[in-house]
Amino acid sequence: MSNLVIWAWLYPLIETALMIFGFTHAKYRRPRPGEGGTTEAIFQITTVGNHETVNWITAQIRAYELPFPHQVWIVVEPFTEPGYRGMDEVIVVPEDFSCQATHKARAQEYSRHLRDARGLERHDVKIVMIDDDTLPTREFFIDAFNADFDVCEGITTPRLGYGRFFTHMDDLRTFSCVVICATFQGCGHPIWVHGEGLTMRGSAEAAVTWDFPIVASEDLVFGQNAVGLGLKWGFLWQYVQLTSPWSWRDFIKQRRRWLWGNIHAVQNGLIPPLGGFLVTSRYLLGAVVFAYSSVGIGLDLAGVVQLPASLLWPLWASLVIWLLSFGACCWLSTGLKEKSLAGRVLDVAVGMALAVVTSAATIIVAVIALFMGKPTKFEIIQKSKPVASRSSGSEASS
Repeated sequence: MSNLVIWAWLYPLIETALMIFGFTHAKYRRPRPGEGGTTEAIFQITTVGNHETVNWITAQIRAYELPFPHQVWIVVEPFTEPGYRGMDEVIVVPEDFSCQATHKARAQEYSRHLRDARGLERHDVKIVMIDDDTLPTREFFIDAFNADFDVCEGITTPRLGYGRFFTHMDDLRTFSCVVICATFQGCGHPIWVHGEGLTMRGSAEAAVTWDFPIVASEDLVFGQNAVGLGLKWGFLWQYVQLTSPWSWRDFIKQRRRWLWGNIHAVQNGLIPPLGGFLVTSRYLLGAVVFAYSSVGIGLDLAGVVQLPASLLWPLWASLVIWLLSFGACCWLSTGLKEKSLAGRVLDVAVGMALAVVTSAATIIVAVIALFMGKPTKFEIIQKSKPVASRSSGSEASS
């Protein structure tokens, strides 16, 4: 027991080493203009409404004045009301379109068919999937366009509206992204795959497709099967800005969809065996480390666990390094230009103070979601601030 507790308490040293590796591997190998041979890009927002946030995202993309040819596609279901502005096309998925996938993945499969029919399933075309409540930075779009990867992603961070309680509950998403995604995606084989900012060549989308019997986790299934087909994966040290859920109900609903989507993909062999092993191992490792770290504190105070004096300094160092690493991720999330230095420092301090709460909430909510069982439909959460409308860009939802 003592050895397991010590191992769990020292584990942050491993995560910090991975973070440093991921940073140096991605940050200092930034794609150069023309490196990927890309000639045009399509930015796709798949939605079932949410006109306010979608129109805001589109306006922000236009304001970037990106230095390459691109189109903005909005893909919707037939029952969606009109009212989108500023995009190049609104694609309506026909009611009679049929494939193995349902809901969002079905819509993405239809848009893929449309790209194939238009000759856009090419190596020199990049497609960036954008959720209807997220906004990649200008630098992300540029690097994604230039990168010589078949599939790639960047850092997800709750920058939009950062500072409220639920944004800090998403700090662990950024932490996981710069530790796990930066390392494993950067080395060519992802563990997690997130849909926010998922970028692929037209030829990669045509090879993998979205046509799998899935309701959720279409991003994981796509990304892992891309590896299975031998496509080139990469990671960008650029940001996809998102805003967190607005309530515990939505927080649990969102995590439940992710968890059970991943379980469904692994259980039904929708991703290659190595990918399934990595996803399952990461879930179990996180739960074990948290359990032994937490229980170990009580056992140490009760005198059950005997810690060698020689390990006291390494253990304290591990705790400090974990908090500093967590704080670094919070700093990334404060990166909007309108944030003052004092405001950024305050947000980081609050994020570090809530680090234990954030970690515990992530595990507890996952357990709750597990016992709630598999959702019977694709559950959508609140996309914008309740009651009052957003008055500025920094209030956008995720």
